[in-house]
Amino acid sequence: MRKEIVARLAESEDLAGQPMRKLRLLAAHMLVGHFEKRIVIHDEESANGFIYVLLSGIGRLTCLNRAHRRILLDVLGPGNFMCIPPLLLDVRRGVRFESVTECEVGRIVPKLMIQDITGLKIDGFGLVLRLTCGRWWELLVRHSTYVEQTLNERVVLSLLELAPKIGRKGSHQNKHSIIDITHQDLAHLVHGSRARVSRCLGRLAARKAIAQQGPTQLVIFPDRLGAMLV
Repeated sequence: MRKEIVARLAESEDLAGQPMRKLRLLAAHMLVGHFEKRIVIHDEESANGFIYVLLSGIGRLTCLNRAHRRILLDVLGPGNFMCIPPLLLDVRRGVRFESVTECEVGRIVPKLMIQDITGLKIDGFGLVLRLTCGRWWELLVRHSTYVEQTLNERVVLSLLELAPKIGRKGSHQNKHSIIDITHQDLAHLVHGSRARVSRCLGRLAARKAIAQQGPTQLVIFPDRLGAMLV
């Protein structure tokens, strides 16, 4: 089991360049849990702060906007790290980490990550801040882009994010990716109804930006999808 976790960590872009001995140490300190679909893994009421890594499946980070509606902040795929407050006290309110599909998630106490994994003292954890808080800076910038977006735009953006995170590469000539996700799971991810998301996917298919392969596979053409956001 731990060998499998080390192998998954080695594939994470967030840990690129880290020696295997540190990956094995990280895996040894990590508590791994299995979560079914649509489970709140960490919510805004939790007093505990952990560093999480998504080992398999699809997850999402959401927060509350000014109207107290929950909005999508980030789409998470295998190998993505995220740090939940209290390391970032100013953004504690309303932040929630949820599973979209069945997921395996590892969690580790920040102090252990800082001292035992990186070998740094608490007052010198620049690497840890970059590894964890760097994602929050990205989220804060993208937050504003999600607030006013239509369902169609949220679907397009989510598909563009899922393609490199969970997609299997198709032919080099066609430059496409294949992702495994149901219409219902995609609807949950983007905060829409299954019927409306299915209609949206139908329109994207008509414009040859995607193609449906069976009930759970979507072929994504990123160049065509990206052109719709220009």
